Amino acid sequence: MNSRPTLGAQVATALGTAALTAFTPVAIAEGSASMQAPVVVSASRLPSTTESTSAVASVVTREAIANRAPASVIEVLRDVPGLHIDQPGGRGGVSSVYLRGADPNFTAVLVDGVKVNDPNNSRGGSFDFTTLDLGAIERIEVIRGPLSSVYGSDAIAGVINIITVRGASRPTVAVSAGLGSDGEQRAGVQARGPLGETMDYAVTASYTDSGTPTPGSEHLGREVVASLGASPSSDTSLRLTTRVSVSNTTSFPDDSGGPRFAVLRSLERRDIVEATVGAEAEHALSDRVQFRLTASLLRRDEEIDSPGVAPGVRDPFGIPQSTSDDRFTRLSFGASALVEPLPGLQLVAGADYQREDGHSDASLVFFGFPVPTSFDLDRDTIGAFAEMRYETAFGLSAEAGVRVDDAKGFSAEVSPRLGASWRIAATGTRLHASWGEGFKLPSFFALGNPLVGNPGLRPETSESYDIGVDQVFLDGRVRLGATWFHNKFFDIVDFDPGPPPRLVNRSEVRAEGFEVTAALELSDTLRLDGHVTRVDTDIVGVARDLRNRPEWRAGAGATWEPYRGLTLRAGLTHVGEVLDSSIATGDVTLGAYTRLDLAARWMVRDDIEVSLAVDNVLGEDYEEVVGFPSPGTQVRIAGRLRF
Repeated sequence: MNSRPTLGAQVATALGTAALTAFTPVAIAEGSASMQAPVVVSASRLPSTTESTSAVASVVTREAIANRAPASVIEVLRDVPGLHIDQPGGRGGVSSVYLRGADPNFTAVLVDGVKVNDPNNSRGGSFDFTTLDLGAIERIEVIRGPLSSVYGSDAIAGVINIITVRGASRPTVAVSAGLGSDGEQRAGVQARGPLGETMDYAVTASYTDSGTPTPGSEHLGREVVASLGASPSSDTSLRLTTRVSVSNTTSFPDDSGGPRFAVLRSLERRDIVEATVGAEAEHALSDRVQFRLTASLLRRDEEIDSPGVAPGVRDPFGIPQSTSDDRFTRLSFGASALVEPLPGLQLVAGADYQREDGHSDASLVFFGFPVPTSFDLDRDTIGAFAEMRYETAFGLSAEAGVRVDDAKGFSAEVSPRLGASWRIAATGTRLHASWGEGFKLPSFFALGNPLVGNPGLRPETSESYDIGVDQVFLDGRVRLGATWFHNKFFDIVDFDPGPPPRLVNRSEVRAEGFEVTAALELSDTLRLDGHVTRVDTDIVGVARDLRNRPEWRAGAGATWEPYRGLTLRAGLTHVGEVLDSSIATGDVTLGAYTRLDLAARWMVRDDIEVSLAVDNVLGEDYEEVVGFPSPGTQVRIAGRLRF
């Protein structure tokens, strides 16, 4: 089972044939190593920090993002241990994230708690991070390990939650603008502040034109993100968030061999409109009882016009020309209650309902004649969940969770999770371990595509466990951590060429490895961080390797503040060899590479900020996807003015 070609590429190929962790997140957060553990809202429905939860969590703060001055969210995620992300050439290509060796569609992606995975797409329900803009992001949480006990379907390998900016105690307006290599342009405006004594607001609007960093790759994005909060009383809080994103991209199609090897030189065009709305209300009945209500809506419209892929080494028929107009809506409601019946004991229980509607009008063109491949599906899912955590006075914390999901057309899925964390104060040691099971419902594309869809597909499932330790030295100025993990994925949806060609459950995949992290605060102005990840993936009983999963990844960084207001950042990223393939070339082993990025951030005054970033300083020539060259040295300069 391969992630590239995606399910869609596999389908089209067949049709042509037929015709360390961040439980030490300080290195990621770039804060003082003696800081308090960051709060993590995504790991559990119980209040959690990176040290109170047994889940392996990374928190990337707004400060860390600003110091890095990255071009996109994709560049930020490259720094997270245990996570590999690739992109065909520039930002016009669809990005894919592999969490501890899992498929891209095995990670639940949230924006302010609203799930944005799209089961309509031919990739099985993954999310394309190129549609996100950095301007409104407050922090990013990455949780590794199955969290179906919290989120149900899709969180089979972990969760990435993008949390946007909230209101402020005083009115602030900021405008920003930037220019970069190859025609890159960006601009934004943000307003934050209070509304009376009990409300706050934040609104961010942004515009990004990525230029043409590699041949054929273009991305034009516009985004508006807003948040409105209210506290009508000391025991009640309300929050409403919304996001609207419009993206227009061009790139060579997946599996084509990119600008280096593609025979057909026409480009694939994608136009995407994505909107989310999230609402939550919390009320504390007493110090020990709290109620929470949530509601969310996702609407995604995507139009794709692809020229197809010419016949080549791997496939004598190639992929036919295609068009599609996809629409997807997800509506959900939830309610829960949190109680603390005894000191140190927390319990939460509740239920939620989710309605998904997907529609696709698509066609493949054979010999000049369009063949419809449309589908129209809906799915209702009712879930019930419960979690508990018990924290002792001597630093031991134990937690357990279970969730039952009953989805239309499928048997009920039970997702358990157990974990423990023990902080030994006398030695500065923390031990942690967790075990869990997850599941993912088949995507609408896999179920409903009239040519290769299979309505009899079963959910994909997982069983995972990890064990780790982190150690603090010198009053928190040095942190070292290591985690070993073992993941098993069952009933993987794979492609059977038939006849007739269709998608089936048949593969089992195992992923095993470790993550090591380090964070050192050498002085009040100089901090170092680093991480190494090894992932060994295997398709059980099949003599072929998984693609797009490097065995080794590593990173190192240094943040220096030579004087107040100036922050310098250097980051080194190493990615080992990785197997990939295209129709034009067949299987190819892409070479390892090491990339150096530099950034400078200068607070000229409290209200004026200037940043300069140079990516791939040494001009390393490498490919993350076969035939798609990486951008060379990229330079960006940006300014931000606050009123």
